[in-house]
Amino acid sequence: MVYCDRPVTAWIDPNETRSNWGQDQDDTLPDRARPTIERAAETGLPFQYREQRYFDGTLSDVRLDGIEYTSGEYVVNGGVMGDHALKLHARGLIWVTEEPAQCRRFKLQVVRDSPPADTVPYGDYDVWQRYQFGSVTVDPIEGPTFEPDDNDIQTERTTAPFGALLKPVRLHVSELELIRNPSFAQYRLEEREEWEEYGAVFRWKGNAFQQRVE
Repeated sequence: MVYCDRPVTAWIDPNETRSNWGQDQDDTLPDRARPTIERAAETGLPFQYREQRYFDGTLSDVRLDGIEYTSGEYVVNGGVMGDHALKLHARGLIWVTEEPAQCRRFKLQVVRDSPPADTVPYGDYDVWQRYQFGSVTVDPIEGPTFEPDDNDIQTERTTAPFGALLKPVRLHVSELELIRNPSFAQYRLEEREEWEEYGAVFRWKGNAFQQRVE
């Protein structure tokens, strides 16, 4: 027979009080993340936010003219006006991480006018964009610096469906659509089988649906 001289640790019943887990009963757990649609419905209009984003090799689903851009830095301003018009403006740089000579400087505007009662969320959007090709140098402190190949600046104005927008743009637009018509927007995303990707995902973004400047 083999004996073990190690001390025996008592099992803890998970159904017992929290104090048995070494926590005071006065301690409180963090608030649970509230559902996306509940938070969106509480947002007052007009709504506006500003965010700065930086992606170091982590940018995904951004493919333009056959080039997969994997890094970027941009500032985005989004909002829903008092009349429920949707506006999104972004400007910045995107580039290929392994090929800094593959860089694009851009400005982008996405607009959807104030909707009548039967306007369907996630429909068509008026899109204006201006871009210029060049190379980028990334300083670890100062950030990226753009050097244009030439002075050729290209401008495009189109009408595009939601699915044709780049994924980062779709995420920004979706937050605004959920604000301006929460129930209908949720229904449309579920109908499109995209609720998890463009709706439920905001449950884990603590500052979604909040006026904010970053």
